[in-house]
Amino acid sequence: MKVAYVLVPHFALTVELREDPSLEGQPVVIGGLPQEKGNVYDASPEALEQGVRMGMALRQAEELCPEAIFLPLREGRYTMAFQELLVALEPFSPLIEPHGLGGAYLEVSGLERLYGPDQRLGQSIVQAVQEATRLPAQVGIASGKFPARMAALEAPSESIQIIAPGKERRFLRELPVSLLPIGEEMQGRLHLLGIRTMGQLASLPASAALAQFGLEGRLAHQLARGRDNSKVLDGRKQGPQELSYRFEDPVEGMQILHLAANQLSMKLLRRLHSRGQICGRVSVTLEYETGEEQEEHVDLSEPSSDEHKIGLAIERLISGLRCEDRVTALRLSLGQLSQGQGYQLSLFPTRTLRQRRIDRAVANVEGKYRGRCFLQARLLDLQASLPDRRFALLSHEDPLKHVPKKRDHEQTLSTSTKYRVHEWR
Repeated sequence: MKVAYVLVPHFALTVELREDPSLEGQPVVIGGLPQEKGNVYDASPEALEQGVRMGMALRQAEELCPEAIFLPLREGRYTMAFQELLVALEPFSPLIEPHGLGGAYLEVSGLERLYGPDQRLGQSIVQAVQEATRLPAQVGIASGKFPARMAALEAPSESIQIIAPGKERRFLRELPVSLLPIGEEMQGRLHLLGIRTMGQLASLPASAALAQFGLEGRLAHQLARGRDNSKVLDGRKQGPQELSYRFEDPVEGMQILHLAANQLSMKLLRRLHSRGQICGRVSVTLEYETGEEQEEHVDLSEPSSDEHKIGLAIERLISGLRCEDRVTALRLSLGQLSQGQGYQLSLFPTRTLRQRRIDRAVANVEGKYRGRCFLQARLLDLQASLPDRRFALLSHEDPLKHVPKKRDHEQTLSTSTKYRVHEWR
């Protein structure tokens, strides 16, 4: 197995710097205003040097770094940017496992014929992320998920760190045990025992690690030795699929919003079609020049990935939004995803699909008004000269069940209370 870990450190901060390059080199704290009751979500290196830490109160962060620029927490913007990153990774692997916000595992075994050596593969990934998102990524490649992630953490920005098979333990030996996925209690016990690095933990016998720390210790001991056989799981299908369009200049007017939404819907629907998925909810979010967001959604009567049906839903959503200010970004989300159910196609698929749509529409109307509102024309005798002997209007619910036989159609059609007859030209 070969795994690549793609990382954009300080993801929220990096996204904010992308949107406002003037923040580069300044102390920035993300989480809200100092007077608000909240905690630090992310911070720039300049703020961290002043003692600001993730999770501390915003008021305390202001006391430590009064010159810091405090930004609101815009989780929607970060989630949208992360979805863009995952989309950029799709050409490299069918298995992509998101890891937090800003990290993802990829199963990259057997790609040598497509991308050549691992170094070239890593460079291709970094370049794809940069072109699609304008975010700087760093990549680690190794034989397992944990060593690949550690390699990415050690890689410089927009660079690649590769751990050759069999060299995992040597690479990890100087890294601190605080990077292991273990609880605070075990961290404290390791500190009391003087075990600071993964190399020190790996040098212990496996039986000693198990006896001292239990199953958690055994797992940590294996990871410290570079052994991680856990598989990369495809976690992309769990949440909604989203894409955004950020305008170069704030816009106003519905026409340009419709055009942007149509472009996003085409990309999202291609993604759903490639995975055999259908969606049950369509959401449109507008981000205004003031920083405020407005979101509207509609639940489809039946899950679908039909371009026309999704397009109508988007058109109604945008038309229903009140654009009180100029728009800086539009986000489209297709949610409530599920696997589409296949069905047997006929030799004439257009007619089959049209009939299915008609049947669904009829069922919806009859269910709403609680009655048989429709009749369906059926051909009885193509050679008959009189219209009332050529056609009959039958119940749409199950017309085949009531089609009269040719030999007694005259008697059936003579009962005017049973059928309404009309000539079809």
